[in-house]
This record gives sequence, C-alpha cells and structure tokens, in this order.
Amino acid sequence: MAMMPRKESSPGSQAEETIFTVKELLGIPLLKEAKLVAGQAGQYRAITRVNVMEVPDIITWVRPGEFLMTTGYPFREEPERFLQLIPELAKRGVTALGIKTKRFFEEVPKELLEEADKLGFALIDLPPDIVFSDLVRACMERVLAQETSQLSELQNRIQSMTRLLLEGSGLYAFLDAMEDMLGNPVIVVREQEKPWLSSSMRGAEPTEIWPILQSLSFRQIGRGLNSGFTLLQNAYRAYVSPIPSRKMKQACLVLLERGKDISPLDALSVDRLSALAGLELANVEAVREVEGKYLDQFMQDWLSGKIVSDADWKLRADVCGCSIPEGSRMCAVMVGWHQKEPSQEKLREITRRLRSERLRTVDGMLAAPIGNDLALVLPLGRSALAEGSGVEAFEQLLGKLLAELRPMLGDRDLRLYTGRIIDRYDGLHGSWSQAKRARQVAEVCGLPGEVVSYDRLGIYSLLYLIPAGEERDQFLMRFAAPLQQADRKGGGRLVETLEMFFRCNGNIKLTSEKLYAHYNTIVYRLEKIQAILGVSLDDPEDRLQLHLALKLGQITPGFSG
Repeated sequence: MAMMPRKESSPGSQAEETIFTVKELLGIPLLKEAKLVAGQAGQYRAITRVNVMEVPDIITWVRPGEFLMTTGYPFREEPERFLQLIPELAKRGVTALGIKTKRFFEEVPKELLEEADKLGFALIDLPPDIVFSDLVRACMERVLAQETSQLSELQNRIQSMTRLLLEGSGLYAFLDAMEDMLGNPVIVVREQEKPWLSSSMRGAEPTEIWPILQSLSFRQIGRGLNSGFTLLQNAYRAYVSPIPSRKMKQACLVLLERGKDISPLDALSVDRLSALAGLELANVEAVREVEGKYLDQFMQDWLSGKIVSDADWKLRADVCGCSIPEGSRMCAVMVGWHQKEPSQEKLREITRRLRSERLRTVDGMLAAPIGNDLALVLPLGRSALAEGSGVEAFEQLLGKLLAELRPMLGDRDLRLYTGRIIDRYDGLHGSWSQAKRARQVAEVCGLPGEVVSYDRLGIYSLLYLIPAGEERDQFLMRFAAPLQQADRKGGGRLVETLEMFFRCNGNIKLTSEKLYAHYNTIVYRLEKIQAILGVSLDDPEDRLQLHLALKLGQITPGFSG
C-alpha cells in the first residue's frame, strides 16, 4: 500500500509565524552547553509552555506545545519505561524533551535516541548544572513576548475565513482556503458520511490517501470529541477539533500534518474555525433538506405515474439532480421491516442517510418515503447487472444490497420486494405497483425468502389479478364466508386452524404444535370445518378449492364475508 509523502519541515516553512522554536531554545545562554541529540526534524517546532517531569505518570498532565524537562529520576530503575514514554509524548503533541544527564543517567540510552529520531521528536541533553526554575523563566519570557503577535494573526485568520463564508463560496472553498493558510490538508469528518477533503487530498491518488482515510473515520477520531493531537496510520499526526453542532450529526475538523509541522497557532486556529465550519455544515444540511423535498415530490409523482411526458421527466430529473441516464434499465423496490415500521421522521432520516452514502452494490440508487413505505429505485447498468440476466442473477444482486442495507438501517430481518426490470422511466409506475403487490401477497400468503420478486409470485399473482365480480364473490361466499361467520359466533378459530393445516402440509400433529392446541382439539375443528362446508379434506379437489378460497379472501381488499 502506497504511503503518502510528507514534506519535511524547514526554517522557511515557519518564517511567516512569530514562534519560539526548539532551535531558538538552544540559543539561550543557559543552554550553551546543551545538545540536540535526536529528533533533528523537530527542531523547528514551536514551544508554548514549559513543564518539569519527575513522576512516572506524566502523560495525563502534559499539554501540546510543551518543552518537558526531567532528571530521569522516575525511570532510574526501569529505563525501558522511558522508551515507551517517547511515542506517547509525541502523540500528545509535546514539542521536546530535555534530560539532565550525569545524575541518574550517565548518557541518553541509544534506544531512546533511535525512537526519537524515528518520530522526529526533539531530544535534548541538558547540562548537569542547569537549574530548572531558571530555564522555565527564560523560556516563558520569550513565549509571552510572542503571544501578542500570535493573537493578532489569529484574529486576521478568523476575519478572512468569515468573509469567505459570507461570500457563499461553500464548504470546499472554505477547506481549500484553510489549507493555503495553514500549509496542511484540512478535512471534515462526519458521522456516517464520507469526509470532505481540501484540495491536495482531493487531487491525490486513491492508493496514496486510502490508509489516511481509514484512520479518519469518525469512529476512530471522533470518539470522545476532545480537541488534541492524534496519530494516524503511517505515523501521521493530526490535530482534531470537534465541530459544534445542534440537531446535526457529530463532526470533527481535522488538520493533517503533511506539509509542515502543526504549530500551536495552527491548532488554535482550527479550534476557533471549527465553529465556522459548523455554520457551513448547517447550511449544507439546510440545502439538502430543500433538495430532499423536491426529490421526494419528484419520486412520488414518478412512482405514482403522474409524470406523463419525456420533457417533464427530463426537466424535473435535472432539477432534482437525478443521475439516471435516459434509457437506463431500472426497477422499483419496496423495503419491508421485520421490526416495528419506522415513524415518518425516522423514515425521512433513513432516506437522508441513504442519499448521503454511496453503496457498493448499486451505484446511483434513489430513495424516497412514499406514504409509510420506503421506496428504492435501482439503476441497473452494466456493472450492476448484465443485459439479459435472469431472475436468479437479479435476486442475487438484491441479496447483496440487502446485506449492505441491514447494518445501515439497524434491522437484521429487512426484506426487499421488487417489481420487474423496466427499460424506460415511464414503466417505473408499473414496477412500483408490482413491488407493492409482491409485499402484500408475500405477507398474506406467508411466502418465504429475504427477497420476494413479482416474477416469483406464481399463482398468487394470478389470484391477485382476479377482478371483483359476482363469480368471485360467490366462490368466497361458498368456501370462506361460512368459516368466518362460525368464528364470529364462537366456532373455535376455524379459519386460523385451516390456514395452519395447509401450511403444515396436512400434518395434524405439527398443526397442533404450531397452534399450541391439543391434537384432539385440532381434529375436532377440522371435522367441524368439513361439516359446515360439506367438503372432505381427504379429497384433493376440495382441499385445492379451500386453499384457494382462503388465499383469495386474504388478498381481496375489504372482504369480510
């Protein structure tokens, strides 16, 4: 896997900022005998504060930008713990570590030097006669002298970025401007969405940035939502700041240390500008909301057959950003919920999520709430389904889509009901009607399978197509209505028993187990059914007519006997 190159720091890269660096620290008269023994790459990093480490659990107390000093006393008996400390200090954003040798350590251990060099972490061998309090005072005098100019620069940065947003340039222009200003890529990472990348990251090869994007998942860097440095894959360091949000998904603003070292002023700028990024994200959310309403109406009219001309469809598709090319093969799919069906608000949230995420199975899928149902329109290009593929290949594709949707929508028992594949946009209304019919028939008739296509309904689709009329009513009144009337008069769950009897393929013992009833009770009910209808369940012809009457009665809207 390719590794994205990182530019080394140089004196020129920090010249524009007034900062107190490790190199300038070594120029203090008190440190004329000190030596930078490792981490040469970190000599231009900024120092914003000073701390003394004489306890082994210093990690919880250090802060980014610190110059840390120690005699090595906490590690005199366990020098290997000193080696484990260096990566933690670098991860926390500590600028440099000074060790006073000749007291508890004769010299800095070689392993410690190698680890510091690998991480670009400045390691300084302090003179044995140095007084820490004197060095703290000398350092802080220089740090405080820089803060006024840094605050002025911070104000200028915030003002320039505010003007950019007021011009309505958008989130990508905002990130690009931040990258130019800070000298490093800037990324917005949001929960359950693809990240927004600044220009250098958008232009990089996917193989170069893939390890970085894996580390930049919200699950990895958004946990805890506290500002600070974090180490990514390939030892990249990033500064993460949570974006304030109200009624929005959690998000973070990330500054990736790729072009130059992240200075304390850069980190402070990210903290302040994260609020502006939150405002722009709110604007993006508002635009999505408006576009979503147009798309919802377009999908509802399309699936209901209200769009009757090519010109109307093209115009509305362009306005809604519908990317399905004219003449594409497609089909309509209805999502069935095993758990309680979602509310209208939850359904809209699911729709927004499906629109914001790109699925691996089907590219360009459209989603919309239609009443209390979730409708999907699947474009079936060459990459999704080959021309002339059969029902089995289509159902295999839907099975992969279902496996991808289940964890996303939080229901492991989702089912998909689909109409036939059509070749023109104006056939989608028929495909959607078939998907609805597939769901109704599958639920009424207890059809098995995670994916139910209209072409798999068989005889049930024929029963559904029988028109209302005198002959159908007479058939239902002959075989279905008497049992319903007997049940209403306390006949003993005759319709339920007969349905389960057919589902159990005529096995009375299994029927009794399914209904939690005694074997003799089921025998009595079946005998009563035969007596009421004047039929014999041993006669295949009678059984066929009874079975068809039950199914026809279930799929006949409003039939009550």
